[in-house]
Amino acid sequence: MPANFISGLVAFILLLFTFFSPEKPGVLPYARMVVDTLSSPSMHGRGYVKEGHRKAASFIAAEFQKMGLKSFGNGFFQEFDISVNTFPAEVELMSGKVSLTAGKDFLVAPCTQKINGSFSTLHLKKEEIMDSKILLQKLQDARGKVLVIDQEMFDRTKPDEQKKLNEILNFLKHFKNNPAEAVILLTAGKLTWSMAQQPCETPQLTVKKEALPDSFTTVKLHIENKFLKRQQTQNVAGMVTGKNPEKGVILISAHYDHLGRLGENAWFPGANDNASGVAMMLSLARHYSRPENQPEQNMLFIAFGAEELGLLGAQHYAKNPLVPLEKIGFMINLDITGTGEEGIKVVNGTVFQDQFERLKKINEEKKLLQKVSPRGEACNSDHCIFYQAGVPSFYIYTLGGIQAYHDIDDKASTLPLTKFEDLFMLLRYFADGLAI
Repeated sequence: MPANFISGLVAFILLLFTFFSPEKPGVLPYARMVVDTLSSPSMHGRGYVKEGHRKAASFIAAEFQKMGLKSFGNGFFQEFDISVNTFPAEVELMSGKVSLTAGKDFLVAPCTQKINGSFSTLHLKKEEIMDSKILLQKLQDARGKVLVIDQEMFDRTKPDEQKKLNEILNFLKHFKNNPAEAVILLTAGKLTWSMAQQPCETPQLTVKKEALPDSFTTVKLHIENKFLKRQQTQNVAGMVTGKNPEKGVILISAHYDHLGRLGENAWFPGANDNASGVAMMLSLARHYSRPENQPEQNMLFIAFGAEELGLLGAQHYAKNPLVPLEKIGFMINLDITGTGEEGIKVVNGTVFQDQFERLKKINEEKKLLQKVSPRGEACNSDHCIFYQAGVPSFYIYTLGGIQAYHDIDDKASTLPLTKFEDLFMLLRYFADGLAI
């Protein structure tokens, strides 16, 4: 047998050992499959148009089933009702012959109701906006028209002026007697979307300034919304039974919902936020579900729904716990774990200092991530509801890499999962130590 063939075979075997040894268990292909699936067009952005949220929940439940996790009845689902404003049909903005693209050129405020027609525009100057009396006079002039506010007028201004602008925009959205038909906010910045539980009075759009002709005088709007007053959605929960269940429960969570669709053509994949967190949660569930990796304590895995609507899935669980909150010894919440070039941030790291120091020490000893940085309290993900209820908890997210967030560019194809395996190892070592 030729020497070069033998050396090549040895190198191949060493490569396999590197990727599939206990230290590097080869979780990346599985994680990539999860991210690709959850952020695919068939999931419709995991929102409330075309059953995206249900399809995502069903996929996660099927993975729990394959792993042999224990359910709490109802097929791993914990159902609850929400209200949400959606845009399942046409969303159109034109000026003259220029037709803008939803998601790329403009966004509709998530609380917007339907509007259809062609309108003249009234462009407001900064001094008109900042003076309440003049603004009210201008509103009368805006009857039947669309108000236009150029946000660049407020760039690099004093914080109090920025605050005043935001207050006025909020006022215009919810002003019941607003004579204007709609409000357009021009921006040179990034378009970032969100969701709303209730419709508002006046339609409002954020538009890329470069996408519209200079000094445009007319717009055509066609926006169809559908308000779902009692939309049933769900958390997805499964349990891995530990060797010593009496020691309590470790909870590992990630929200699976995202922003869904804006009209017929625009959708928000949500690869990093938060298909990546679900991929990490499922990867850990897959690890601990194997007999050789049975944990000491019970391990509860939850994919929360309706996080983007205001942590509603976590709130529902806290009020209707499948496992009593007092039995949860520690919670690890994972939200945005798809990069990691600059390490991770640990919310509540300054609160639970002993646990944080142990996490940091593991990272230093194993040489996994560039940095493990603490952060204080922040009610910015599902952990917050549990922390407020007395459950010790971390919320962990990665730093560095792509900046796509709440936009149409948060795609699987550009999500690197740079330090995914190293973070997996860190979380595994940390979770193992929690059971001691």
